[in-house]
Amino acid sequence: MKTRKKPIVVLASEAVLLAGLLCQTASAQSVVVGTPGSSILANAFGTSSGPEALSVSWLVTQSGPIYTYFYQVNNPAGDVILNNDGSPTGTPEVVDAFSIAFDTTALGAYISGTQAGGSSDQNNGASGLFWSFASVSPNSSSATLSFESDLPPTLGNANAQDANPPSPWSSSPFGQRVPVPAVVPEPATTAMFAFSGLLLLPVRSLRFRFMRK
Repeated sequence: MKTRKKPIVVLASEAVLLAGLLCQTASAQSVVVGTPGSSILANAFGTSSGPEALSVSWLVTQSGPIYTYFYQVNNPAGDVILNNDGSPTGTPEVVDAFSIAFDTTALGAYISGTQAGGSSDQNNGASGLFWSFASVSPNSSSATLSFESDLPPTLGNANAQDANPPSPWSSSPFGQRVPVPAVVPEPATTAMFAFSGLLLLPVRSLRFRFMRK
């Protein structure tokens, strides 16, 4: 894992904006650049509400052609470690890692060297970006995690972790997705789907002729 010193956010105005907006909450049904939102990550038992589910505040801003993605992991008050059967132990639970899923190797998806905010971070290529940070106790939040991209946002999966249940917390299948760069499919893949559609044309044509007889 690559370890980096915690960098300063390059655009100070965006950091100030984030501080005021991330405390607001909105459902992650769509992403509007410049509008903050929040997504729920369900725990390992599929719980998507209450103190055992995490929330992720997020914001995407644009400066010229560059989009900056911001995230903050929020650990609710009352979050406790769970037994293997899902029953509470009474011991406070923490969270110390966060990841998002998108192909960072796609053209324009990730601007190299812009991942920031964690005590360490890692670019996992086609699997996305990963941050680790100081343990976030219940009723507190992580530092702001960020990166830059040439691509506008869409919705993708996220994951938060610790060593104990109810970790991991996830977007899929019971949580909500977060903004990630809208990666365009490879041309070869697009061509393959188009070719597949063409292969069906003769079959459809023959079926239509058969039905007319």
